[in-house]
Amino acid sequence: MVPINTEKVIKELTKKGFIKDLSISVFSKNKFIKEFEKIGETSSFYIFSAGKPLISSIIWKLVEKEIINFNDPICKFWPEFGKKNKDKITIKHVLTHSSGVSLTSSLPDRDYTDLNRVSRWIENYIPESEPGERIAYHEVTYGWILGELIYRVTNKTFEENFKDLVGDPLGLSSISFNSRTQKYPKKIIRHNSSKLTTIPTIFNIFYANQIPLISGTCISNSYDLAKFYNELINNNKWLKRKFKKNILRSHIEGNDYNSELKFTKLGLGVRLNSKIINISSNENSDTFGHSGLVSCVGLGSFEQNISIAILNNLLLSDELNEYRMTQLISAIILDLNKIKL
Repeated sequence: MVPINTEKVIKELTKKGFIKDLSISVFSKNKFIKEFEKIGETSSFYIFSAGKPLISSIIWKLVEKEIINFNDPICKFWPEFGKKNKDKITIKHVLTHSSGVSLTSSLPDRDYTDLNRVSRWIENYIPESEPGERIAYHEVTYGWILGELIYRVTNKTFEENFKDLVGDPLGLSSISFNSRTQKYPKKIIRHNSSKLTTIPTIFNIFYANQIPLISGTCISNSYDLAKFYNELINNNKWLKRKFKKNILRSHIEGNDYNSELKFTKLGLGVRLNSKIINISSNENSDTFGHSGLVSCVGLGSFEQNISIAILNNLLLSDELNEYRMTQLISAIILDLNKIKL
């Protein structure tokens, strides 16, 4: 069956200039729904912060293996991190964007290309707030801190850990956190409503120089991103169900000081029930996931046993992207209800 509602919405959004290249993948009841694959791209895209739960998944595995604990201070494994009153910041504080190490205004642009300089900058960072005191979205410090922590704990690179602990066990062959990939991801395009004027150029530089940003340069196709959430829901061998229920429950909620004080609920490395990722009208829905730079989203629901990935390469304003995603997700759910599994 052709997903009629989704096709209709895509045509309407394309006509309005809100879509350039698009990829959609859907799993339902642990089954890949091939019908949606026919109406979009199969190429890889930059997924930006939609890759944050993929970063978190390495931490999840290290905790489940009892190599680290969510409540461990970062400085237990990275002693220099504890400088400037950061000795009480725990792994959990970073996973919940409440460590107080979130802003990058004091970091010179040239240092983004060198993770060693980034780590030294983080070590000398004076926190904006006490750990756990408030939520302030860690746009790129999230990946930098956790990436260095993972290296310190395992003595292996971030990408080696992702391959060993997540990518290979779950069969996620397209996912990469730098530009050493077979094909160039879909070119980033900025809509005139977006204020992110420098992003396309910056990511061209990242790609040309094979720079791993970890928090932002994640590359994936929609199939692998949706499959990640499907495995998280259904694969109890990869992560035990009780453990998953803990990381996917609300650990902190409140207004985000780096996101115009918008209300947010956070698990350990995932967002819960936000406007964009909520695929149910029920406010208590167990939907979880993460969006990426007003263009991409990956999400799942235990209750409905659904996982969805929507990848775009057109950057819109926050308002227009919310409209785009709401229209697409609503159409996908309508079509899923009509497809016989």
